Amino acid sequence: MPPHVFAVRRRELRFASFSRASGASALELAEFHALPLADGLFGSGPLGVPVGDSAALAESVKMLLARVATPVKEASLVMPDSWTRSMVIELGDLPDEPAARVEVLRFRIKRTVPYRVEDLRIEAVPLSGGEGSTTPTNYFVTLANASVCTVLEQGFARCGVRIGRISGATLATMQALDRGDRNRKDADRDAGDRNAPNRGLVGLALVDSDGFTLVLARDGEPLIYRQKSFTEGLSDADRSRLLTAELRLTRTYLTENHPREKLTELYVAAPRAVEPFWMQVLGQGLECEPSRLRVEHLGLSAEGFGDSLPELAPLAGAASREVA
Repeated sequence: MPPHVFAVRRRELRFASFSRASGASALELAEFHALPLADGLFGSGPLGVPVGDSAALAESVKMLLARVATPVKEASLVMPDSWTRSMVIELGDLPDEPAARVEVLRFRIKRTVPYRVEDLRIEAVPLSGGEGSTTPTNYFVTLANASVCTVLEQGFARCGVRIGRISGATLATMQALDRGDRNRKDADRDAGDRNAPNRGLVGLALVDSDGFTLVLARDGEPLIYRQKSFTEGLSDADRSRLLTAELRLTRTYLTENHPREKLTELYVAAPRAVEPFWMQVLGQGLECEPSRLRVEHLGLSAEGFGDSLPELAPLAGAASREVA
């Protein structure tokens, strides 16, 4: 498990390391540091725009590493959701050979995205398809700007850090949420309760200054994924009406395309100042009582997180995965 995770935003770089006491299942926050990035390093275009170069990023990485107590040689990296696009789509069989797989992916998604597929990093993860399914036909596909990924990887490499995996913020947080669920099931089994019910469909909404992302997942696998950027200048009342209408469309899509699924839990990670607004909008739009995302939901120790959980949750999720 990688103890070191970085998170990059357009104007900030963050670092967190995690540990786990012997025999304990919960991750503990060992260190957290953040520093502002130089203006103009990354732009605000679709999927992010690398305005600066890897040398400029490396200077910020070096300053951040100087604050870290232990050497960092390998790490995971979390990007903002606005720098990625994800979707659940039907692809059928894909080649196993990496180069052939990429070419087939580019061909199949070319007509569905408004980007040059040659400029993208593409990851496709097969989904189980639910009960009774034996062959995956649906995939969870994530797109990222290849030049942004290259600048990030080279910037860290200049400082002797190998980035093993790059993830979006919401998907990384979903990893932590799934980890917390597995820890809960293990605790139930240890307590002798072998008939504890599985959760149904679980929702996670992450809100930041750029927009919000909503994922509905079954057993840790995304079933529905929605991203929405914010429109400047809208009043809270207008924004609430637009978001509620869009969320109702999501609920209708769920009902029509997955009639056996029911949203049983909805977790929200939002800045405290806007949390009441989002709890109300999400609850009304999805007809499910939302809960504030807490450390116990993510398989984390309560020490060290406090009100910073919305910012730290994606880093904790990334720490739950092995570096490739």
